[in-house]
Amino acid sequence: MIHKTEKSTLIITSMHRSGSSLTTSILQSSGLHIGRKLMEGTEDNPQGYFENLDFYEFHQQVLESQGIDRDGWTLQERIDIEENFVERAKEIIAKNSISGNWGWKEPRTTLFLDFWANILPNAKFLLIYRSPWEVVNSLYSRQDKIFQSQPELAVKSWLHYNQKIIDFYNYAANRCLLTNIQTIINNQELFIEAINQKFKTNFNYPADNIYKPSLFNNQLSVEDHRSTLIDYYFPEAIEMYQELEARAWKPANEIPDFSWQEKIKSSPYRIWAFQDWMNFCSVESQNKDLLAEVEEYKDRYQQSQLELTQTKSELTQTRDELQKSASQLDTTETTLLESKKQLQATETVLEETQSQLKKIEHIQTRFDQIEKELIQTKSELHQTQGELVQNQSQLHQTQEELEQFTYRLQQTESVWQKSQSQVEKTEVLLEKSESQNKQTQAELGKVKHNLYETQAKLKVCQNQLHQTQEDWEDSQVKLMANEKSLQQYQEQLNNVETELENSHSQLKQTQAELGLTKHNLCETRDELVVYKHQLHQTQEEWEYYQSQLTATEVMWQESQSQLQAKKAELTESNYQLKNHKQKLEKYEYELQKTSKELQQTQSQLNQTQAELTESNSQLKQKETILQQSKTQLKEIQKNQQEWEKSKSQSHKAKQELKRTNLQMQEVQTELVESNSQLQQTETLLQQSHSQMKQTKTLLKEFQTQLYQTDEERKNQQLQLQETQTILQRIKTQWRQTEILLQQSQSQEQNAKKELVKTKSKLTQTQSELEKLQYQQAILINSKSESQTEYQLLVWEAWYAYQKGNLLEMQERLQKSLKYTENSRAEIVMEWLDSFANFSQQKGLELDSQKLTNSEEWQKLMKRTMKIQQKVLVSSEK
Repeated sequence: MIHKTEKSTLIITSMHRSGSSLTTSILQSSGLHIGRKLMEGTEDNPQGYFENLDFYEFHQQVLESQGIDRDGWTLQERIDIEENFVERAKEIIAKNSISGNWGWKEPRTTLFLDFWANILPNAKFLLIYRSPWEVVNSLYSRQDKIFQSQPELAVKSWLHYNQKIIDFYNYAANRCLLTNIQTIINNQELFIEAINQKFKTNFNYPADNIYKPSLFNNQLSVEDHRSTLIDYYFPEAIEMYQELEARAWKPANEIPDFSWQEKIKSSPYRIWAFQDWMNFCSVESQNKDLLAEVEEYKDRYQQSQLELTQTKSELTQTRDELQKSASQLDTTETTLLESKKQLQATETVLEETQSQLKKIEHIQTRFDQIEKELIQTKSELHQTQGELVQNQSQLHQTQEELEQFTYRLQQTESVWQKSQSQVEKTEVLLEKSESQNKQTQAELGKVKHNLYETQAKLKVCQNQLHQTQEDWEDSQVKLMANEKSLQQYQEQLNNVETELENSHSQLKQTQAELGLTKHNLCETRDELVVYKHQLHQTQEEWEYYQSQLTATEVMWQESQSQLQAKKAELTESNYQLKNHKQKLEKYEYELQKTSKELQQTQSQLNQTQAELTESNSQLKQKETILQQSKTQLKEIQKNQQEWEKSKSQSHKAKQELKRTNLQMQEVQTELVESNSQLQQTETLLQQSHSQMKQTKTLLKEFQTQLYQTDEERKNQQLQLQETQTILQRIKTQWRQTEILLQQSQSQEQNAKKELVKTKSKLTQTQSELEKLQYQQAILINSKSESQTEYQLLVWEAWYAYQKGNLLEMQERLQKSLKYTENSRAEIVMEWLDSFANFSQQKGLELDSQKLTNSEEWQKLMKRTMKIQQKVLVSSEK
C-alpha cells in the first residue's frame, strides 16, 4: 500500500533504559535523519545512544536553570522554561531540520512534551515503554550514585516518566504512536508500516542486522522475585504497566498477553527475602576472599617492583656503558675515516711519483738518443781518423818538407786517440748509468707493486672494520629488543597495578574484615620462604651474570685501549708518510735539476756536433788543398830541370805550406777546445751518476719505510682479529646471559605453578580437616544417627556451594530430606540458617540472593514444593 508522503518531524522519547536507542537505530536505517552531532557509545551502550547532542545539552541546561538534576531524575510535575531557552530551541530546530523526515531521540524530552508540541505543531511522537522490573534492573546494573542512596527512585522515576507519556497520549493521541519495545523488536517491519500509515510517511524497511540480543539485556524474567517487590511496594506501577499494555499499538494478529500478572502474584516472597539475605552474605564472604588474595598479590607486587627497580638500575648502567662504547666506536670510525683520507692522499702522492717516474723514463729515452748521437760522432771520428792516416801517407810520399806537418798530424792523432779513449770511457759510464737506471726502474716497479698490495690489504682491513661495526650495530639492535621486551613487561605490570587498584576500590565498599586467614598465612609463609630461597638463587645467578658482564666490559676496555694504540700507530704512519712526501718532493726537485743539467749537456753536445761538422768541412777544404799541393809537387818533380825557372813558383808554394801549417794549428786548437768540452760533459755525467746514487738511496729508504708500514699493517690486522675474537666472546656471553635469564624466568613460572598446586592441596587438606572437626562436633552434640547424617549432608552442601559446585550442593540437600521430618518451609529456613552460621563461623559472608537465584536452588525448591503438595494431598485423603 503506497501512502502519500509528507515532510514531518518525528520525536522519539521514553523513560531511560527503555529501548529508545534501539528504536532510533531502526528508524535511522529506514531513512530518518537524527542529526550529525551524536553522542558516542559507552560500555552501557556500545552501539551508541543515537542522541542529538544539541537537544541533550538543551534539556540539561533547562533542568539546571530550575535547580533540577541535569540527568532528569526528578518527580517535579511542572518545569518552567525561560524565554531565552525558547529562542535557543528555535535555533536548534533550524539547525537540524535540514531533511524532509527528521527528528531526534532524547529521554528527557518526556519532561518537555507539551513544550515541543507547541513549538512544532506538525511534529509526531513515538512513545516507547518497557516493563518496570527490566528498567529498574538496567538502572541498578549501571551503578548510578543516586540510586545507591535512593534505590526506590528508579521505580518512582519510571512512574513519573510513563505518567507523562500517558497524559500526553490522552491529550494528542492522533500525533502519537505508543508501543512496547519488545513489540518493536518482534515486529520491526510492521512497526515501520504502522508509522507510515499513521503519520503518512514513506520510511523503508530497516536493516536485518541492527538488533543484537546480546546488547539488549532482557534476562530478568517475570518469574524473578524482584518483580514481586514492585508489585508489593509499588502496585501503581503494575497498574500503569497494565494500562500501557492495553492502550499500546500491537500488530493486528497479536493478542495481548497478561499472564505475567499471575506469575507476579504467585511468587513466594518470604523465601526470596531470605534468599537475598543469603546472597548478600555470600557476596561478603567472596569479598573477604578477594581481599586476602589482593593482599597476597600486593606482597608479590612489591617484591616484583623491587626486582624491577634492580633490573632497571642494571639496565640503565648497561645503557650508559653501551652509549660510552658507541661514542668510542664513533671516535674510532672518525679516526678510520681520517686514516682513509690520508691513505687516499698517499695514493695521490704515489700517483704523482709514478708520473715523475714516467718523466724519468722520458729522460732516459733522451739519454738513449744522446748515446746514439755520440755513437754516430764516434763513427764519424773513425772515418776522419782513416782519412787523416791516408793524408799522412800521402804527405810522407809527396814531400819531405811536409814531415813536420805529418809529425804534427801524429800529435793530433795521439790527441784524437786520447779523446776517443775518453769517449769510450764516457760510453762505458753511460752504459753503467743506463743499467743503474734500469735497476732503479725495476725497483720502482717493485715499490709500486708493494704499494698496490698495501692498498688492497688496507681495503681488507677497512672491510673487517665495517663488519665489526655491523656486529656492534646488531648487538645494539638486540639490546633495544630486550629493552622493548622489558618495557612490555613494565606495561603489563602497570596494567596489573590498575586492575589491582580497581579491585581494591571495589573491595573497599565491602565492610567485612579478615578473620581466620592467619592460619593460612602461617602455612603459606613456609612456601614464601621457599620461593624467597629460589629468588635468592636467581639473584645469585643474576649477580654471576653481572660479574660476567663486568668481565666483558673489561675486555671491551682492553679492546678500546688496543684501538687507541692502533690510532697512535696510524698517526705515526701518517707522520712517516708525510716525511716520505717531503723526501719525494726533494727527489722530484733534484730530478728536475738533473733534467735541466741534461738539457744543458744536450745543448752543449749539439754545439760540439756543429763544431765537428765545421771542422769536417774545414778538413775537406784542407784535403782539397792537399790534393792541389800534390799535383803541384808532381809538376815540381817533373820540372826539376826547370827549377831555377820556377823559383818564384816554389816561393809561392812555401807560402801556401805556411798557410796550411797555420790551418793545422787552428785545427789543433779546435781539437783542444773539443777535448775540454768533452771533459765538461764527463764531469756532468759524473754529477748525474752521483745524483742517481742519491735517488737510489732515497728509494731504498722509501722501500724500508714501506716494509715498516706493511709490518704495522700486519700488526693492525692481528689486533683487529683479536678485537673480533673479543667481540665474539662478548656475543657468546650475552647469549649465555639471555639463556640463563630465560631459564630463571621458566624457574619462576614453575615455582608459581608449584605454589598454585600447593595452595590447592592446602585447601583440600583444610576442607578435609574442617569436615573431620565438624563431624567430631556433630557426634558430640548429636542425639540420633539421622540427625548427624542430616547435619553432615547440610554441611557438605554448604562446602560444595563455597567451592562453586552447585550440583553437588543440590544433591546433598536433596539427600538430607530423607533424614528429617520437618516441613519443607522449615527445612529451607534451616538450610539458609545453617549456611549463614557456617559462613559466619568461617568469617565469610553469604550471598543469599545469589544462592536463591541459582538454577539448582530453584530446581530444588520446585521439587520440595511438589513433595510438600503430595504430602498435603495424602494427608487430606
